[in-house]
Amino acid sequence: MTKEEVRQKLLEMKEQYIFEITGEKAKKKTYSKLYFLKLNDNRYLACDVLAGFVIGTIIEENYMTLEKTLEMIQGYLDEGYILVGISNPKFPKVIK
Repeated sequence: MTKEEVRQKLLEMKEQYIFEITGEKAKKKTYSKLYFLKLNDNRYLACDVLAGFVIGTIIEENYMTLEKTLEMIQGYLDEGYILVGISNPKFPKVIK
């Protein structure tokens, strides 16, 4: 998956949806899965546990721009992670 394809998918995602990648076939597996939550077109969050978005404390320093998110995802894809999909996690509250 190219950087532009990832960018397009991130921009086309609906807000409060997640972009999920898995490292089960990666050469160097830091995380088994990673989730990227879209808050708006230039604000994303990342977590290795889906429930972390709901139960974790979200601080300003954790917000990422589109470019930072794209850079992070591309780094993992280069290590062998693959896209699982984009989905609505149906959180019980809106993550801000």
